[in-house]
Amino acid sequence: MHSVVLKEERCIGCTSCLKVCPTEAIRVRNGKAKIIPERCIDCGECIRICPNHAKSVTTDDISIIKNFKYNIVIPSLTLYGQFPANIGIGKMLNAVKRIGFDEVAEAAMGARISVHLLRDYLLKKSDLKYPIINSSCPAVIRLIQVRFPDLLPNIIDLETPIEITARVAKSEAMKRTGLPYDDIGVVFITPCTARVTSVKNPLGIEKSYIDGVVSIREIYGDVVRNIDSVSNGNIGKSTKESLLWSIAGGQAEAVGIENCLEVDGISNVIKVLEEVELGKLDDIKFIECSACYGGCVGGPLLIQNPFIAKNRIMNYVKVAEKSIMSKEDLDRFINMYEEGFLRLTEKIEPKSVMSLDTDLIKSIHKMEMVTEILKNLPGLDCGVCGSPTCRAFAEDIVKGENSEALCIVKSMEYFKNKIT
Repeated sequence: MHSVVLKEERCIGCTSCLKVCPTEAIRVRNGKAKIIPERCIDCGECIRICPNHAKSVTTDDISIIKNFKYNIVIPSLTLYGQFPANIGIGKMLNAVKRIGFDEVAEAAMGARISVHLLRDYLLKKSDLKYPIINSSCPAVIRLIQVRFPDLLPNIIDLETPIEITARVAKSEAMKRTGLPYDDIGVVFITPCTARVTSVKNPLGIEKSYIDGVVSIREIYGDVVRNIDSVSNGNIGKSTKESLLWSIAGGQAEAVGIENCLEVDGISNVIKVLEEVELGKLDDIKFIECSACYGGCVGGPLLIQNPFIAKNRIMNYVKVAEKSIMSKEDLDRFINMYEEGFLRLTEKIEPKSVMSLDTDLIKSIHKMEMVTEILKNLPGLDCGVCGSPTCRAFAEDIVKGENSEALCIVKSMEYFKNKIT
C-alpha cells in the first residue's frame, strides 16, 4: 500500500517529480509520470514539487469513525503551529474533538514517554550501535531500508510517539469503557504522507493500533468553524520536550543528547547517511533525521508555512513546563518497552530494489553493460529521456524497463554533426 498516488489526467510529463525523488522511483513514459511502487517511500516530495497537482495522497475519510462505538483522535503536534498562538492548545484540541470524537489523546503523551525512555533508559544500554538513528520519521526508515540497508541496525528500536500514544490510549479506553479492541477506533490527524503508509503498511511492528489516518488539510476547515465555540477545557498538557518533538533538532534537544547531529530535508539526510555508511561519523552518538525541511512542521499535508508554524510552537515551548516522570511511571513504561508493547518487534528487512539483479554474476555483467552505455551518454542528468539520471537511464535499458530508449541530447548532437 502506498499513500502517494498519481492522477494521470493531470500529469503533463514535465519531469519535475523524477528529479526530486530520493529513491529514483519515478519515470516518465509516453508523456506521463509513472511511480515504481517497489522504490517509493511515500516521502511526498513529488506532491510538493508537482506544478499541476498530479500527485496526491490517499487518506481515510473522516466518516471512518462510524465504524466504531468509541472514537479517539490523536492530532499531530504540528496542529499547534497551524493557528495563531493566542488561540491556545486546549481550544484546538476541543475543536478537533467536536468533529465527532469521544476523546482526544494528545500526541504529547507519546513524545513524553519517548523522551524519558530514551534519556533515562535506552541510551544508557551498552549494546547500541553508533551513531544511533532516530526511529520517528517513517520516510527515513524506508529510505534506509531501500538505499542504506547496512544502517538498519543503527535505528533505535523504539516505536514512534504517535504509535505509543495510540497504544496507551486505546488500552486505557478498553479498561475504562469495557469495550473490546475492535469497537474502539483511533484516528490520527497527519501532517505527512509517510505516516499514512506507516499505519497501513507498518515496518517494525505487525499491526498498528491506529485505525484511520486523516489529513490535517481535510479537517482544517472543520477546526476553524468549531474553534470559536469551544473552550480551552482541561486538556492541553504538552511539555517543553513534547512540543519540541515536531521541530527539526527538537528530539535531540528534548532528550538532552550531547554530540548529536540534526539533519532535515530528504536530500540532506541522504548525504549524511552516505557519510555514516562510509564510517566517517562514528564519533557522533545520535543522528536525528527528518525527511521534511524543518521537521514535521514542514509536512506536505499542512496548511501553514513551516517557519511560521515553528515560531508559533516555540511560543508554546517558552511557557510550557518541563517534563517530570516518577520512577514508578518510568519503570512501568520500561516494562512495556521490554515486553514489546512500545518497541519495534519485527525485523526490518532490506529491500534490494536498487540492485540490477538478484543473481550476483548477472548483476556484475549488467553493471558492465551499464558502464559501457554510460560512456555514450552526456552525463547531464537532464531527465528529458524520462529517467532521473543518465545512470538510471542506462540501468533501465539493461533491465529491460525502457524498450524505447532514446537520449534526446545525443540525438541532437548526431543530427547537428550531420548538418554541419
